Amino acid sequence: MLRRITLGFVLLGFPAAAAPWQASYVFTVAGVTVMEARVDVDIGGAGAPYVIETRTRPRGLATLFFRGEQVSRSEGVWRGSTPTPRLHRSSGNWRGSARRIAIDYGAGTPRSVTLEPVQDMERTPIPPEALPGTLDALSAMLQLSRQVRETGRCDGRARVFDGRRLTQLDVSTEAVRQPTGGGLPSCVIESRMLAGVPLERPEDARPMRSIVHFGPPVQPDAPVLPLRMELASRWWGTIQVVLSQVSRGGP
Repeated sequence: MLRRITLGFVLLGFPAAAAPWQASYVFTVAGVTVMEARVDVDIGGAGAPYVIETRTRPRGLATLFFRGEQVSRSEGVWRGSTPTPRLHRSSGNWRGSARRIAIDYGAGTPRSVTLEPVQDMERTPIPPEALPGTLDALSAMLQLSRQVRETGRCDGRARVFDGRRLTQLDVSTEAVRQPTGGGLPSCVIESRMLAGVPLERPEDARPMRSIVHFGPPVQPDAPVLPLRMELASRWWGTIQVVLSQVSRGGP
């Protein structure tokens, strides 16, 4: 579960013509480090494609209980301020079990061209008519973060398809807390699984609430990044995520 939710909420707000950047995050539960993540992104723009790649792996005491790494990559182009994905790939090996997903958007509707294992568990069906207009998680977060940069607010909605689940993300601006450094808001994200819910875990369909706290760029041309995140998890409680490093890099 932890590997599935980690980078879905790493929101990145980038300048209109950004060079590739790399950001590193550390995940802790009850003060104990359990995961690390690296995000490489090239925002594209002006007809150039965007590319986002994330790598997550257990760290600290968590390596005593499970080992592995997950790599996810999304490629697409911008149509105005809306990302249009072309391809999403994800692969990992956890506890000796290989998992791979490849989603093609060539026809405008996501199509799973690779899904290993084909069926991990019994799930509620996903209606085919619900798939057009959906995004992969990384492209959806890129869209929401661009709105944060351009409007100073977090309000938006996206539907995400990952090959097995259809999830709706509703994002709003945190009304209680004052904006963080640079006048950037904190974002409240409510995620709700619409379809592909495990039959043995119907509670997975309940909404979950996470908060992302943005901070100013570390350099004038650097991306606007979350300084801290509070991610909801059904089994781990609240996962604290802290930005540890930002540098120039590339997927």
